[in-house]
Amino acid sequence: MNNLLAAGSAPVATAFALECRGVSKTFHDTNQAVQVLNRVDLAVKPGERIAIVGASGSGKSTLLHLLGGLDSPSHGEVLLGGRAWGNMNERTRSQWRNQALGMVYQFHHLLPEFTAQENVMMPLRIRREPDGLAQAQAQAILEQLGLGHRLHHRPGLLSGGERQRVAMARALVTRPLCVLADEPTGNLDRETAQDVFAAMTQMAQATGTAFVVVTHDMELAQRTDRVYRLQQGALL
Repeated sequence: MNNLLAAGSAPVATAFALECRGVSKTFHDTNQAVQVLNRVDLAVKPGERIAIVGASGSGKSTLLHLLGGLDSPSHGEVLLGGRAWGNMNERTRSQWRNQALGMVYQFHHLLPEFTAQENVMMPLRIRREPDGLAQAQAQAILEQLGLGHRLHHRPGLLSGGERQRVAMARALVTRPLCVLADEPTGNLDRETAQDVFAAMTQMAQATGTAFVVVTHDMELAQRTDRVYRLQQGALL
């Protein structure tokens, strides 16, 4: 939270890290309108872990894009830290996303030419944090995730689970209000997936960061605070 205030864009006083109010999304082509989401409501408190499950094509990725301000709803609004994405221009959205939101994907998307520490430093460099401070913060969070011995290794020298932990560290290094995770353990074996999920849970508790996780893995989903199913456009 201190990082957010230092950057000059504070969250509005609110009980929720992330809110979705009556959100609908309709896509149009030349012949028809296809409604993917219908009046979705969601409220996530700081530190909460929410799982969203659903069949392929149910709209999970669309919902994540709306939650992250990467797309706009047809109706309703999404608020991060009490600030509505729809009230921001694209530049302000990008700045707020960098400050208050982290993202973790099924594929780690690490830059292969940079070390683990350098990859984690990237969001801080975008914010033009001093290199010394960025290095220290990246090292600290990697150590918290059990990767202190891997600081100077490039992604090609890391295991799948280690790469995903680095991606998680990159998402968390700015101390965001919320992290959106899209199938974060989808490419990992069962034991490694459980280890990565446990690390994510530990970091949520330690930092007060909320997590919204899209997953097909019901066993992992049941380990979150709440599980929602996206079905026929509704969040149940």
